[in-house]
Amino acid sequence: MRNMRGIEIPRFRAVSSGPQTLEQLFGEESCFAAWLNSHENLLKHGIYEPKDFLWHESKDVNQSVWIMAIEDYVTEADTAPYKIIDFPGGMFLVATADENDPEDLNETVNDMMDWIRCSQVFAYGDFPASGMCNMPNPNGKLSKALGIAQQQIFLPLKLLENTE
Repeated sequence: MRNMRGIEIPRFRAVSSGPQTLEQLFGEESCFAAWLNSHENLLKHGIYEPKDFLWHESKDVNQSVWIMAIEDYVTEADTAPYKIIDFPGGMFLVATADENDPEDLNETVNDMMDWIRCSQVFAYGDFPASGMCNMPNPNGKLSKALGIAQQQIFLPLKLLENTE
């Protein structure tokens, strides 16, 4: 598992953007990112890991879903116009690549897929089918200092039938 790690993410409640373009998620005044920034009191924060994930909803890579963990007391009325989902959790293979370097991203994902194929314990999981990602340094200070935009890549895992 050189440069990779296996993790288990527990089930949690999250506010979901629903399928949107990256421009709709990040680029407009009324975008999901702006909504999140103005509703910080509803969001669940970790000690060091962000509690958000982004994935492609289908084979259309121009439509992504971004979710953010929310506090237990939050209701649909609090998150309108966005919906609350139950993120199912699961097992994931995680590695980090430079978001701004497509070659590094592709190489990292290919290495992860090779590891899954050769593991003799895991197969590629079911959700989300595209895998998912997040930025471990959302304020950008560390990324700026390193000169790269670290993106954590999460590929879903499932146990092979003969290992359950």
